[in-house]
Formats: sequence, C-alpha cells, structure tokens
Amino acid sequence: MGTVSQQKAKKEIKKVDRLGRAVVSFIFSFIGLASLALFHMAMEANKSYNTNGNGIMITMALVLLINATSFFLGMSARRSTSGRGLAIAAITISAIPLALMLLLIIATLLAMLLMN
Repeated sequence: MGTVSQQKAKKEIKKVDRLGRAVVSFIFSFIGLASLALFHMAMEANKSYNTNGNGIMITMALVLLINATSFFLGMSARRSTSGRGLAIAAITISAIPLALMLLLIIATLLAMLLMN
C-alpha cells in the first residue's frame, strides 16, 4: 500500500506549476548577459588606467551571482507543467556567461600559481 501512495505523491510533485521561477530565471539570464557586457567594458577600461581592480572583482562576483541564480532557478523550473521552454532557454542563455566566468577564474588562478 505504501508504494501506491508514493506513486501518487510523485505524480503530484511533477504537476507543480513553476512558471514564476521560469520567468525570473529568464529575466535574470538577460541581466546576466548585460552584466557580462559590463564586465567586458570594465576590463577594457582597466587596460588604459592603472587601478587596483576592485571594480572588476565586484563586477565579476555580480556576473557569477546573477548567472548562477538564473541557472539554478531554470534547473528547478525545468520540470514544471508550464514554463518548461522558458526555463530551458534561461538555462542556455545563463550557461554561456557562467562558463566563461568560471573559465576566466580558473585561468587566472592557474596563472597566479605558475607565476610564484
């Protein structure tokens, strides 16, 4: 008898509507793309000026935070009844800047380790 009730519970969980999460994830993915463009502009501006780079680190943290939030919200909204396509689009859009920023961080850390 326990298995029948567990199967019903699983079916009820799958029918949850997470359209709000999908919409927020989609909006955050475009904000993440804009913040990636802002990061690129900050990197270009830092080449011509001798600054300590605090603004770039803050921008990098914002890009990672926004895109990670969008990615994980999209992952949670992917199995919903409505908004599935929107969630998949948000995952795709936010995965690109997230991967670029993670590769940049890994390359920077490796370069710092090899310099010492």
